[in-house]
Amino acid sequence: RTNMNTALSWIKAYVPDLDVTAQEYTDAMTLTGTKVEGYSCLDKNLENIVVGEVLSVERHPDADKLVVCQVNVGAGEPVQIVTGAPNITEASVGEKVPVVLDGGRVAGGHDGGALPEDGIKIKKGKLRGVESCGMMCSVEELGADRDMYPDAPEEGLYIFNNNPAYADLKIGSDAVEALGLHDVNFEYEVTSNRVDCFGVLGIAREAAATFGKEFVPPVVKKTGNNEKASDYVSVEIQDTTLCRRYVGRVVKNIKIAPSPMWMQRRLAANGIRPINNIVDITNYVMEEYAQPMHAYDLDRLAGKKIIVR
Repeated sequence: RTNMNTALSWIKAYVPDLDVTAQEYTDAMTLTGTKVEGYSCLDKNLENIVVGEVLSVERHPDADKLVVCQVNVGAGEPVQIVTGAPNITEASVGEKVPVVLDGGRVAGGHDGGALPEDGIKIKKGKLRGVESCGMMCSVEELGADRDMYPDAPEEGLYIFNNNPAYADLKIGSDAVEALGLHDVNFEYEVTSNRVDCFGVLGIAREAAATFGKEFVPPVVKKTGNNEKASDYVSVEIQDTTLCRRYVGRVVKNIKIAPSPMWMQRRLAANGIRPINNIVDITNYVMEEYAQPMHAYDLDRLAGKKIIVR
């Protein structure tokens, strides 16, 4: 038996009419033979969290490590929030951050320690004598970490401006939605006779059948040119019992960069840390098709040859 994980959002990409709760999905999939061992809601204990914009930053009158911010949360007057985040300074004016409003809830503390079962409720109060009406958030306080959000700082609040994918983010919109955290990660127990369920497409096909919905797999189109990969690299399989087939393609004109945000979020929701476009693409195909992949730098490949022992 092997354990397999999928994010509900990834399943819905190929079963677009699927509309079920996490528990309904768990029960029905288990009854039809795709045993769900458990699930975790990525937005657990995240309540009333919006995208805010820092309008001003002033020093706290009685605390050197605290600042007082006026924050636009998209409705009514700006709210005043006191923070000790090291990456909020006078230069932070105009930055967009996740803001939990008075009465809202976050998953945990900024130190990234164990998450309390019921999260932490945020209430209006005073910090060293100055009123604070909410809290600006780090990814740790949202129950995530820098493995899921590599663009997050080592310390301090998550700044949407640091990622160009959030350039059009609307003030007051759902910050949890923007970060892709309205999602569920399911863990399955897959028996060795169901290798088709080692990938997201196999699980999605089962979900479509289970719930009577249309299965819409991705369309794979032929790519490439008239050149032969064998003119650039060769593959030798020495153990044909353990590895019957190993194929290679050569891709030119590569530019290392972050992968698209939708790909980063799907990988992160599946528990895989986004790294860059090349690594993420190979991991994405592996997760989706259950087909392991690896990318090599051709210039660094000894003898321009891959030997499978």
